[in-house]
Amino acid sequence: MQTAIIGCGFMANAHAQAIKELGHSLALVIDSSGQKAQDFARDWKADRFGDSFPMALEEGIQCIHICTPPNLHYAMVKDALTAGKHVICEKPLCVKPEQGAELVKIAQERNLVNAVNFNVRFYEASQKARNFIGSPDFGEICLIHGSYLQEFHALPDNYSWRYKPELAGPMRATTEIGSHWIDLVRFWTGLEITEVCANYGKFSPDRFVENEIMYSDAKNNAEKITVKTEDAAIISFRFSNHAIGNLVLSEVSHGRNNRLALEVTGKKQSIWWNSEDPYHLCTSQKNSGVRVQTNAFGGGFPNTFNAFFKEAYQDIESNRPSQNPAYPTFLDGYINSVICAAIYESANNNSAWVEVKY
Repeated sequence: MQTAIIGCGFMANAHAQAIKELGHSLALVIDSSGQKAQDFARDWKADRFGDSFPMALEEGIQCIHICTPPNLHYAMVKDALTAGKHVICEKPLCVKPEQGAELVKIAQERNLVNAVNFNVRFYEASQKARNFIGSPDFGEICLIHGSYLQEFHALPDNYSWRYKPELAGPMRATTEIGSHWIDLVRFWTGLEITEVCANYGKFSPDRFVENEIMYSDAKNNAEKITVKTEDAAIISFRFSNHAIGNLVLSEVSHGRNNRLALEVTGKKQSIWWNSEDPYHLCTSQKNSGVRVQTNAFGGGFPNTFNAFFKEAYQDIESNRPSQNPAYPTFLDGYINSVICAAIYESANNNSAWVEVKY
């Protein structure tokens, strides 16, 4: 299997590792920086490298991995599908829902494998939670709540593409980490989000950049910039079965490395889990205490990527998507983009409730 990776940033390493471990050939790597592509090709022993995306559309490449910033996804994925390539795309699939809908249609018409890297589904605890919630013993879902907290963007921080709307789009916490939580809720519960109400926190809109580092205070010879995307969000949800929910997102929570937490309450039982304690899944029912399932061999954060890619490549090796893929598809990516767009609309409309229209 000849593969190509587009974009040689942090996430591309997980893609390259999976390609190699699955026994496929990394035939080509592309990055807007030719030097970055050359270094990545050397590190991962890719056959070729370059800075021109059309190289990946040449005959012989069967699967393209899109690891570029979000606002570049649509055009690249569309061109790849049109050229008859299977595509694995980093999340979010698209910033604009109508673009995601178009990509779903093209992939289906051409019968091509299409996947979005919502890897959190592949924690073993997530699989168990899905089965547990689906049991009649759990009862009808009433309440869903959680958070996704990180410290990565607390100041000082690198002035990266994430702060540039032409690359990242108009959102940051919503699409960067909130998209994972949203997908996980859909995966665990099978429910759809029907309405949202959101409040954005933009704590340091005016920042000062010196040597590509952002500070909250002015520095000598620093360039003043304005950051318009959100550092944090508080979001309320209504679900398709009339359950209610709430989510706290933050990219500036000190001491939080990568903590996604989710709790689901049914009429008979509850279940909860968080990604910083991935081997423990907690369940309970009234007057029974808390039961903790421990699986020391459930795999940590990197192994979720391996599981995701393994599932997707089973279909790629068959040269067609299966009827019910175990991995998140472009349809999941499209639905996710619709929800994120509704969150953005609410947050910029005085937290009004916004219907999610799929």
